[in-house]
Formats: sequence, structure tokens, C-alpha cells
Amino acid sequence: MPFDLVIRNGLVIDGTGSPGIEADVAVEGDKISAIGKHLGSGKKEIDAAGKVIAPGFIDSHTHMDYFLVLYPHGNPVVNFGVTTIVIGDCGASCAPVPPKGEPLNVLVNYLRRVLDKYVDAKDWKWQTFPEYLGYLKGRVGINVGALMPHTPVRLTVMGEAAYEREARPEELDAMKRMVREGIEAGAIGFSSSPRGGPAVHAGTPSTFASQQEIIELANLAAEYGGCFQFNGFGNLLKPESGFPALVEKIHARMIGNEFRLRPGEKDDGPRAIAYMEEAKKKGKDIYGVVIPYQHIRRFGIEDCFFLEGLPTWEAIRKAPAGMRRQLGDQNVRRKLEEERIGGAGQPAFPEWLGWGRVVFERMEKTSLKSVEGKNAEEIARVTGKSPGDAFFDTWLQDDLRSRCIYLGSANGHEKILAEMIKSRRGLIGTDVGAHLDRFFWHGAPARVLGYWCREKKLFTLEEAVWKLTGFPASKLKLNRGLLKVGWPADITVFDPDTFEDLVSEELPEKVDAQEVRRHPPGMQAVVVNGKTVVEGGECMDIFPGKVTRQELCIPIG
Repeated sequence: MPFDLVIRNGLVIDGTGSPGIEADVAVEGDKISAIGKHLGSGKKEIDAAGKVIAPGFIDSHTHMDYFLVLYPHGNPVVNFGVTTIVIGDCGASCAPVPPKGEPLNVLVNYLRRVLDKYVDAKDWKWQTFPEYLGYLKGRVGINVGALMPHTPVRLTVMGEAAYEREARPEELDAMKRMVREGIEAGAIGFSSSPRGGPAVHAGTPSTFASQQEIIELANLAAEYGGCFQFNGFGNLLKPESGFPALVEKIHARMIGNEFRLRPGEKDDGPRAIAYMEEAKKKGKDIYGVVIPYQHIRRFGIEDCFFLEGLPTWEAIRKAPAGMRRQLGDQNVRRKLEEERIGGAGQPAFPEWLGWGRVVFERMEKTSLKSVEGKNAEEIARVTGKSPGDAFFDTWLQDDLRSRCIYLGSANGHEKILAEMIKSRRGLIGTDVGAHLDRFFWHGAPARVLGYWCREKKLFTLEEAVWKLTGFPASKLKLNRGLLKVGWPADITVFDPDTFEDLVSEELPEKVDAQEVRRHPPGMQAVVVNGKTVVEGGECMDIFPGKVTRQELCIPIG
């Protein structure tokens, strides 16, 4: 009898970090049935000669909760070999839906603030969290590990008061029942944005929760072997934030978002790694989600962030009619530079990494299109000007209408970022589904395998695959991430020499089908639970993804 699928002649890298072997992989149903040479025939066969056969990649942090309703195939991450994602991060998700007032709109408006404006109220066919998981079942092309989200739970129990105060005892009891219901239905853990985290400015309900509320809800997840995911990782290094005290009382494995280098805080990378290693010695299992890119920031004349707070710039902004004249004045430019270097006023951006990071992304004037994609230092070399003068002169030539980007507004120090990526405390995530100005992060697996492994030699190929597969699977307690007989057939086939992440300095400003469906070079095929969901640069109209803890996780004894 032939196998359902045989992938032949590839370098099998099994996700453990062990050296790869030349072999075939056979699949029957949704499981791997054999690994070896010269296996029998398959009803379907894929020739992987010259390619790597690896486990499907795992994205440890996404916001694809509503994205999956729009793009159920799993675009854009499945195109890059991701077969399992985590959703519900940072305490945000599409369920449960609050029952009071204008219930759906309350939640939708919140999600539009913290995710992006593509979220709307159409096609919501669920109310409870179990109903949301039920909606996804049979409708998604990739596996989905869902976290029980704190904010919708708070909104459902407390209504508008969730934005105003701590929970009363009876409200906390109701939240605990709801979280338990969600975990028993299939959530893999609990998530929150606690007080002191970066989401407080957005009016995030979970930031109004007491520590005791967060502790009791997170420890419910621990009862089921689940994890606690929190936003605001950097606050672990700040005792005044209350985070370290919170951590001491939580028994679940902890995964923190925002494990990144913020401007002016480059020492936080090594400090964070040391903190997590020390916590491990004390019995606390803490990991940080690292996005393997230097972050970008778009800006224009209305939000030139690296000048914000400087006295001269603030004065210029108050007199827009004279802005062109002032920015053309050498004395004004000199004053801006002196203030920026000296830290005059209250600068919003405390760390400057050079004019080489300032790129003209889009020029309005046709005559200036040749400048697009060039940074201020490159323009300076051609024009014989200083980089600062090159920037302001080019900007003025385009009537101050140019859109620019700054490379490295976070994670700007590559050597430290490399340490964070390589650390055994760093889980690779993307944040896909939110923050569309940084949408290119969906190519993170190719970034790890291409830039960090192939170009920078940060990993061996086997280590890089392990970083994306077996490592996150072990921390999330998933029965995924390995090529192992009897295990789920989540498989990628890619060319290690050509796999690229398609990073472009021209980032999308909105979600559209063309953007999320593009396929990278070097990715030949993606298999989810034994079904080929991507092949030859095309997504198939099949939806074999699993969505519950019972389907995805290693049973906890």
C-alpha cells in the first residue's frame, strides 16, 4: 500500500538540533509514518533534492485572531513555512464578546486601537471563547494555539467599569469561571497586559487589574499545564513597575512580549538574559519573545519623531507657515543638531544611530523618484553635503511631502540583538496581525534561516531550524516541532541557499490580499497535519489546522 505522501531525497533536519541526514519522509493520514532511505511509493510525492525537509515553523507571538477570519489559509505566515501560531497574546482577542450595551462595538473599538483599523464587526459569529474556537475549527489552514485573553474577559464581566477600576470579589470569581471554561475548551494558557506595561496608554482594561487578579487568573492556566503570556517584558527589569513582585507569585511558565532593545536602553538585552537565567535557578521559567529584525518607524513632517521635544523644533511646528524658510536656514539646522546632541528640552527619541538610518521611502515629485530607497548619508556622498543638510534639502525639494523611515527605532544594536536571538531564553515571534507599519515581520523564519544563519553565521542550519521548531514547541508544550514517527505531519520543504524574507523598505500601509499572499523564494512546500497547504508558491483551499490544546499539546500528567 502506498503512503499518502512521500517527500524524497531531502536533507532531513528533525528539529532537535541533531545533524541532518539524507532521507525520505512518509506520511499516512495526519501523522509521520516513516523516515529513512528508499521508502515505498506515495499517492503524492514531492522531490526535495537539494532542499531541507524540516518540521513546520512555530510563531510564538501573533495577533492573527481576527486576521484568520479574513485570511483563513494562514497568510502571510504559512507562506514562510509557519504551521503553528499563537494568538490571544497581550490579553487581546476576539472573544468572549461583552453582553452589555453595544457589546460587539466595545470590543471591536478596543481591538482597532491595539491591533489596527482592519478589525471590524462583520462576520463575527461567536460570543463565548469556546464558540470562537469552534468557529475556527475546520476553517483554518494552520494550527492555532489560542491564549485566553484578559481584556475581553474583563469587558464581558465588568462592562465599561473594566476601564476604570479593579475587580470586586464576585467579578473576579466570574472571570475565573470564564478563564477556566476557555482553558477547558482548548486555550493553551492565559495572557494579559498588566499595569505598567506599554499598552496602558491605549486604555487597555487589563492595566486596571490588581496584581491579585492577574495572579489568580494566570495560576488557573498553571493548573492545566498552560503558560502565562504578558506584555511589557522590559518591566521585569524595573522593580518600581511591580512586575518582579508579580512574577514571584505566578506558577505558570511565563512568556513576555517586548523582549527588545528600546532607544537608549541597549544594556537591557544582556540584563534581561541574565535576569531570566537567574530566575531559572530559582525555579521560575521565563522566556521573552524577540522579533529578529531591527524595527523601523515611518515618519513625515507631521511626526518627525527624532526631533520631537527639542525647543527649536517645537517652535517651528507652532508656525507652519514659516516652516520651509526656517528649515532652510543653516543657523536653525545647527541649533536643532546642537539640541539633539545635547538633549535639550524633552526629546521623545533619546538614542540617535546616525543619518544612515534615515531613508526616503516615497517621494511625491516625479523628478525625485531616483532618491527613493536612499538614505541621507548616501545622498550626502553624491551631493557633497553633510548628511543633515542632505536630508533637509531633499525634504524641502519635495515640498516636505516625502515619507521617510528610520531603521532601528528599536533593536538598533545588531550585536546585542544577535545575543537575544541566540539566547535559550528568546522565542521567535512576529506580532503579525497588528502594527501594519511593521508588517514585514511575517518573514521571521526566513530572516532567521537567511540573514542570521546563512549570512551572519549566528547558527548552524540545524540550530536555526531547532530555534524555529523544537525549541518553541518544548516551551509551549506542543506535540509539534519535530520530525518523529508517530508525530503530527507538520513539515516544510525549503532551499537553505535561497530562502528569503522579502523585506522591503516600502512597507504596506494597509492590509490587502496581494500583500498577504506573496510567497518567498526558496519555500517549496508546506504540510499541515499531513495535507499540503502550500506548494509551488500557491496556497491550497484546504483547512487542516488544529485549534485546541487537546489537539496541539503534549498531555500533562
